[in-house]
Amino acid sequence: MDMKVEHRTGSNLALEETDAPMEQEGKSAKGAAAQDLNLSAAAFTTYYTWTANGVHPSVNFANANVKANSRVLLNISEFGANAQDRFIGAARMAVYNIAPYNGGFRAWVDISWGSPLKVRFDVFVDP
Repeated sequence: MDMKVEHRTGSNLALEETDAPMEQEGKSAKGAAAQDLNLSAAAFTTYYTWTANGVHPSVNFANANVKANSRVLLNISEFGANAQDRFIGAARMAVYNIAPYNGGFRAWVDISWGSPLKVRFDVFVDP
């Protein structure tokens, strides 16, 4: 995959192509089968942006719709000029240990890069 030089920022380096993940046969959440996931009608998605690097064992994400027993899924990606311009660069990033509470959730975040990067957290919450 060729990347234009003017779009490189942060750890956004030319990517090395690898084998793509292959979808495996299994159950998918389509139609009536989605009801088996027991998602509430109040389930929602949102995102947060942040500029940081290093290890942060307790990053606070405030959201009044999150309850202590909510199911919270969170992922992290680096972005360029705007939060919709996400990419995979050379920086290694991870989210660990998500703990919801009434009014938000906390997560352990690791951004392995020598200087602050612009990152986006995509969130799925089933309150």
